[in-house]
Amino acid sequence: MRASPRARLRFIAGFAAAALLGVALYASSFVVSYGDLFHTDDPRLASDVARLAPARIERVERPSTVDELQSVVREARQRGLKLSVAGSRHSQGGQTYATGGVVLNMRGMNRILAIDEKARTITVESGATWDEVQRAIAPHGLAIKVMQSSNIFTVGGTLSANAHGRDVDVMQVVDVVLRFRLLLADGSIVEVSRTENPELFSLVIGGYGLYGVILDVTLRVAPDELYEQRAVSMDYAEFPAYFAERIQTDPEIAFLLARPSIDPAPESFLTELVVVTWRRIPKATAARAGAFDLTEEEHVWRDKFFLGLSRRFDWAKALRWDLQKRIELGAGEQRIVSRNNAMRPPLAPLELLEYHSRRDTDIIQEYYVPVESFVPFMDRFRKILVEGKMNVMSSTVRYVAPSATPALAYAPKQPAFAIIQMSNVGLSPGEHAHAQAVTRQLVDAALEYGGTYYLTYQLYPTAAQLHRAYPNARHAFERKRVYDPGELFTSQFYERYGHTGPASD
Repeated sequence: MRASPRARLRFIAGFAAAALLGVALYASSFVVSYGDLFHTDDPRLASDVARLAPARIERVERPSTVDELQSVVREARQRGLKLSVAGSRHSQGGQTYATGGVVLNMRGMNRILAIDEKARTITVESGATWDEVQRAIAPHGLAIKVMQSSNIFTVGGTLSANAHGRDVDVMQVVDVVLRFRLLLADGSIVEVSRTENPELFSLVIGGYGLYGVILDVTLRVAPDELYEQRAVSMDYAEFPAYFAERIQTDPEIAFLLARPSIDPAPESFLTELVVVTWRRIPKATAARAGAFDLTEEEHVWRDKFFLGLSRRFDWAKALRWDLQKRIELGAGEQRIVSRNNAMRPPLAPLELLEYHSRRDTDIIQEYYVPVESFVPFMDRFRKILVEGKMNVMSSTVRYVAPSATPALAYAPKQPAFAIIQMSNVGLSPGEHAHAQAVTRQLVDAALEYGGTYYLTYQLYPTAAQLHRAYPNARHAFERKRVYDPGELFTSQFYERYGHTGPASD
């Protein structure tokens, strides 16, 4: 019996609707991790944003006052428990937790304590995020001087990693810290600066929470100026000369960021470069309505969709790079942005990068190489990533001036370019091991060219590699045990490297 025309139309309509629903669900999977909708987090299973090395902990404590924090420290010491310090948990190498320990979530200690417009300083508790700092100082015509590219991180976390930013005059956060208070393992509180307890100043900044808990910090801030954002495209081999001749010689350029291509095509991958600068504009033209209003994240679902596509398809990486180039270059546009907004969404997106797949994760590694070694290192960097078949999602380049103040200094002697690489890797043991092997090759390449790597990310490097990159590490770990003889403060990072020496592997 043949179906009636009306029945056939209903069948076709139903099939089309089902097909469209299937396409919509598939497309939405690039934005939404459906597995999370039916998953309940275990409150005692700690991890960080990378989710690569979870550990079962005793509990999480959320102190909101110094007295509460001292009480937790005292109890942990009496019970023989270990403590780890956490903020936004964006360090990706287990620096914020350890098996069987207590995690101190510092986000409850986020008060703004003082703002001095004349001296251009702010005193803030360590659990405050840079977003909270920006919201406090912007009405005073002030802006952050140094922070990471995104404002989700806590002030204490930034100090603990000695993070750096886009500035071309002052890059490392250690250079804007005036003083801080530190809670030690014995429960006492000490004042720390370059002149008071200077050894602790050197150890704690870039010390990943191993010496105590940073309570509050006084930082230098800057005027909230207006900049014109400009971008040019070039071959990577041209970048060092362009930087020396066009950027370092121009005192009006405040920020720099270079983006290498993620298009997998051999003629493009990590060879095309878009160099973005933010240049001060004359004061006479700086006054415009709303120019200093703080911006917020935009087009999150759209951007998550394209990022999700590029995790799975090479053609989507090529599309993303093409779109990124067009957006960064902004042909025919005049882009004026305030200093605060240059370090906020949408220029520095946050929600875009949130990713919770149970199958894979996004990891970051960062390498520092002397300016003169940039081109040969990038050649080796590209070769290792291609041969290792790494799923590269993004890459950026920044400039870092040397500072030997931190005991664990990543650029102690000479100017360097920081090469940051984000890759998508599977969570299976085999895929994890593969990412580790490739990372160790990249670390060897950085060391060969006189560089280092950033300790903030995965614990993939060997102990021997760490000590080659950080010759002062053994001394720093020994001094940790002087200030904290019971090793109350610990982490997966410290457990991995804290009792090793230069000959370790």
